[in-house]
Amino acid sequence: MDKKLETAMDEIALIKRVIEKTQQDFSRISAYFIWIGIVNLTVWFLEEFSYFLRNKMGYGYLVAAVFGWGGRVLRLGGYVILFLYYYRRVKKSDNELSEGMVKIWGIVLIASRVFMYLYICLIPDGNDDKIVVLFRCRELIEVLPVIAVLLMTGILTKRNGITLLTAAYSILYFVLFVSMREVPYGTWGGIGTRVSASSVCIQYLMSFGMTVLGVYLRWQGKGTKTGLKDAA
Repeated sequence: MDKKLETAMDEIALIKRVIEKTQQDFSRISAYFIWIGIVNLTVWFLEEFSYFLRNKMGYGYLVAAVFGWGGRVLRLGGYVILFLYYYRRVKKSDNELSEGMVKIWGIVLIASRVFMYLYICLIPDGNDDKIVVLFRCRELIEVLPVIAVLLMTGILTKRNGITLLTAAYSILYFVLFVSMREVPYGTWGGIGTRVSASSVCIQYLMSFGMTVLGVYLRWQGKGTKTGLKDAA
């Protein structure tokens, strides 16, 4: 009887270890972050090409405006499609933590874009200093929720590297935003224009940063699967 009880306890402990390791396997949603990076990188290219056309053809060139707005539509549409696809996919895996992460990221990315567009529409026209400050603050609607969710992702996944890198990025962004430093942007085929360095910093985060996050989670997932085999 004692032997059967001991065997049952060992099986329960094994099942518990397997469940815990499965809950920490985020390789299924790694592609979600990689595709977020690809979408933002594509939008970045379209914006640069839009400036290229403006520099060559003039700022009143209609096609340039189409590429510029096309990039914004692509970003929002890409966020919606990726969320619907990967949320449905991860829901079948019975991994509640991964499901929650996809849900949180999808809501934050989509809502931040919608609110930012509404914010831009509400800003009055003009070159007044107050209006310039309001227009510059629009990027906070995009970056602050992303930083918060990145920190949450690092905590929930117990990946200290994500948390520490997010904290370092937050400090860098804060310094660039407060310093109001500007850098040339859209210089293909001409001089382009000058934009805040903090806004370019956001582009790096949303393109390369998201891609690196996805690759990291996939790499960590391989280690988890190896641990599952060992536990079995």
